[in-house]
Amino acid sequence: YDANVPLVLMNSFNTDDDTMKIIRKYSGFNVSIKTFNQSRYPRISKESLMPIPKSCRTDDDIDAWYPPGHGDFYQAFSNSGLLEEFVDQGKKYCFISNIDNLGATVDLNILNMCLDQRREFVMEVTDKTRADVKGGTLIQYEGKLRLLEGAQ
Repeated sequence: YDANVPLVLMNSFNTDDDTMKIIRKYSGFNVSIKTFNQSRYPRISKESLMPIPKSCRTDDDIDAWYPPGHGDFYQAFSNSGLLEEFVDQGKKYCFISNIDNLGATVDLNILNMCLDQRREFVMEVTDKTRADVKGGTLIQYEGKLRLLEGAQ
C-alpha cells in the first residue's frame, strides 16, 4: 500500500529506558518508531490523604509515583507533540493496542468500517475471566457506555 505506518509506543517512567535500548537495535531498518511517556501521578497516603512525594522529581522517590495507564493515552499523546506532528503529516487515524496483544495488526477492515460507517472511535472488548484482575471494565454512565480504568 506504500504507506508509512509508524509504530508508536507509550511508555512510563518505569519502562522508557528499557524500551529505548530495544529500539536502538532497529535503527538500521526501514521502520519509523516513535515513543512518548504517559503522565505520572503522585501516590496518596491512605492515612493522611496527602500526596506521598516530597518533591516533583520522580527520581527522588520513584515508588511515590505511578503511571496512570491506558486512560492517559489521549492527554499524553497530545502533550508529547506527536498528535500535532501526525496531523501535520496528514494522518487521520490511530490504531491502539496493548503491547502484550501479540495478535494485534493494522487491519484495513477495521479502518474501512470506520470510514464507511463514519465512526470516530471503535473499541474491541472481550469478556473478563477470573484471571483478569487488572485493567478496565465497561460501565453505563449518564446513559452512555464508558470504559472505566483504575490505577493498579
